[in-house]
Amino acid sequence: MYLFIRNRIRAFILNVLSKNAAPFPGIHILNGHFLSIVPSMPNKVFEKQLIALRESGVEFIDFDIAVKRIVKEDFPENRCLAAFTFDDGFEECYGKIRPILNKYGIKACFFINPNFVDGDKQYKENFKKNIVFTDKNPMSWEQIRELQKEGHFIGAHTMDHLKLDIDDKDILDFQIGESKKIIEERLNISCDYFAFPYGKLEHISSTGVDIAAKHFKYIFSQSNYKHYFSFNKKVINRRHFECDWPYKHTLYFLKKKKL
Repeated sequence: MYLFIRNRIRAFILNVLSKNAAPFPGIHILNGHFLSIVPSMPNKVFEKQLIALRESGVEFIDFDIAVKRIVKEDFPENRCLAAFTFDDGFEECYGKIRPILNKYGIKACFFINPNFVDGDKQYKENFKKNIVFTDKNPMSWEQIRELQKEGHFIGAHTMDHLKLDIDDKDILDFQIGESKKIIEERLNISCDYFAFPYGKLEHISSTGVDIAAKHFKYIFSQSNYKHYFSFNKKVINRRHFECDWPYKHTLYFLKKKKL
């Protein structure tokens, strides 16, 4: 109910603000979580958004290409490029979002919480009810492994979706470092990407950023989207979107970006 009311209010405001929205040149990383809060929503809604964005001048690129170009500050002068990431590792990322990404040849990054994947029933129910406020279940390791084999990227999102605005180094090192370790062991890959939970810059301490930088090549927020970087270029900023948004709402946030 909370998500439903919040989304209705947000949609009303953006219907007005996005009326004349147009994409700006640059590289944008769009971050979602699921297909829709509506369980029966068909994944065609995501495909329709992709088609409409493309017809509006947005070009889709693979996540790793976007990251490398942002880090090199290799920004296009007259093209709007967008890549996709998805946080929390919900099962519908595999069952509903993956088929559309694959249809259009788009390689995204999925940030997961290992304990949400491995947790028992009680853990998962608490995670859904009190942490991410949804009834959506997690992907299995088999599904995550299949994503990786298909060319998508797997990143870490802490062990337990913990807010990292703390300075306790033991907790931070466990939540950040252990998530990398488990993903690498489970998938037999190098895990280079980390997105901190909740995503706003105030949701991670400077200590947390430093520890994340010790473990990962790349760190991501979901904040300050008009700028490419935060925390002295240690963090790459993403912009929130969801797969069932009206495409004009997403276009509204593809604004001019600064270093």
